[in-house]
Amino acid sequence: MDNFGELILNASLKNYNTYRIDTTTKYLIKPTSKEKLLDLVKYINKQNIPYYILGKGSNVILPDSPFSGVIISLENLNKVDINDNEVEAECGIVLSILANKCINNNLQGFEYLANIPGTLGGALYGNAGVKESTIYDYLTSVEVIDNLTFKTLNKKDIDIAYRYTSFKKSKAILVSAKFKLNKQDKEELLSIVKNNRLKRQESQPLADPNAGSVFKNPPGFSAGKLIDDCNLKGYSVGDAQISLKHANFIINKGHATSQDIKKLIKIVQEKVLEKFNINLELEQIIIDWE
Repeated sequence: MDNFGELILNASLKNYNTYRIDTTTKYLIKPTSKEKLLDLVKYINKQNIPYYILGKGSNVILPDSPFSGVIISLENLNKVDINDNEVEAECGIVLSILANKCINNNLQGFEYLANIPGTLGGALYGNAGVKESTIYDYLTSVEVIDNLTFKTLNKKDIDIAYRYTSFKKSKAILVSAKFKLNKQDKEELLSIVKNNRLKRQESQPLADPNAGSVFKNPPGFSAGKLIDDCNLKGYSVGDAQISLKHANFIINKGHATSQDIKKLIKIVQEKVLEKFNINLELEQIIIDWE
């Protein structure tokens, strides 16, 4: 399988998920082009080999058990083409790099992405964003692999909601996307990025391994405040701990397992339901190899 890209056998995934869960996969492959990615998907479908697509692993909870199939990393699919205010980018590009490229071309729209961990593909999959904006605000189309062929979907073809897209119910693989941004002075955009970074540093546990916000904010409520009001800041299961800095973050204090994190999530949901009669919906994705 090394003719599709870089191949690593019995690879550790500790550095491929931001919780730093120490799990492994039989095959880790990094395709070198979208054509190689398509060839790889065709091959593993023909061989009936299980596979999973992984970006930066910034919004996922991997299992503790080893994976007997193929993990496909899209980190080499990171090309960006900017033509005036139109941007085309492959889905493996890191969000901060994409944002900086746009800012350097005096393009407004992605400055809020500069401080969000993860890749473009992951952001499109889960409709990432902040209060003011989401990744889909400037989207025109997405290129995917579906039914073993390349397809282009316009924005209107995609169901979009708060931290949700129809890709979550699809087997399509996100390959690239096109956007139309607005012109704005580079220095103004850099100032916004700096201010956002300072706010995140003050309010979020950026120095500790974590996978971002654990729960979606219920309508009219802050998930972090609900958890804090249950006096759960600092609560731990094994090495998984609710951050003392922001209650909607779980951090890995050293050797947290997937089971530790999932047990802690369940405790939080039970406590919030008991105290406020509110069901906290998970924003992060629990992956099950089985």
